[in-house]
Amino acid sequence: MAAERPTSTPAEVTPTESGPGDGAGAVVADPALAAPDSTSAANTEVIAEPTTAVADAPVAETPVAEAPVVETPVVSTPPQQVVYVQAPKPFVKKGNRGFGVLIAILSTVIFAALYAVALVVIQIIKNDAVDASFIATADFWALPVMFAIGFILLVLLLNRAGWAAHVLGSIFVGLFVLFAGTGAILLLNINQIPSNQVGAAFEQVIFNPATIVAAILAREVSLWMGSAIASRGRRLKVRNADARVLYDQEIAAKRAEYEQANASAGVATTAPAESPSAEVPVEEVPVTEPAAEPKAP
Repeated sequence: MAAERPTSTPAEVTPTESGPGDGAGAVVADPALAAPDSTSAANTEVIAEPTTAVADAPVAETPVAEAPVVETPVVSTPPQQVVYVQAPKPFVKKGNRGFGVLIAILSTVIFAALYAVALVVIQIIKNDAVDASFIATADFWALPVMFAIGFILLVLLLNRAGWAAHVLGSIFVGLFVLFAGTGAILLLNINQIPSNQVGAAFEQVIFNPATIVAAILAREVSLWMGSAIASRGRRLKVRNADARVLYDQEIAAKRAEYEQANASAGVATTAPAESPSAEVPVEEVPVTEPAAEPKAP
């Protein structure tokens, strides 16, 4: 007689609390139905989910080739050369003023001697006794002093001028001796002239034959001695022109020497920079390709 299959008494499951309106009742669980079927488990296919092997795989580091360090040769540049060229002496025109002053002083001595002779002649013409004591008086030397001042001023003004300028300048010297000499004589005798006779004394001195002769002598002496000054001034003009030409030539020669020396110094300075030893060798750096990424399993 076959054994009877035990039956399980259905267990009563207490329903969970639910809110009002839920109509869920008691659920009866059958153990036989709840047990899994061994045949269905055997026939179930296993589906393997894809794995992220690429993301989890370690990344291979690409080796970077280090570039070789190339030492650059240091090129020593020679110091810049300083070129010294002796400059010629500056050109200065030679003047005629110093020589003119010496001639004016010599002319003053000549004028004084001629003026003394003229006074002696005037005494002879007037039938007066010849008296040379006037040479020691201040009135006599007043006119030679005015001649020296006037002639020196003239030669300082004219310098290297020609004889025509001295011809006109001699008139100035004569008038200067006439008026300035008259004023000097009046000043020397101011204590002997009454205040109401100053005009008469001035006319007496300026129209005195001795004063007029002195003005004429001053004009003639300055005229002929001025010819010697003008002759030397003319020679100085020629010398100055020749000296100017030589100076310009010397300046041009010094400039050419200076430029040539600078050009030679520049070539010597830039020569080491242009030599092939100063070039830096360039080496090629090998390029390494990155490793291939591993494929996902």
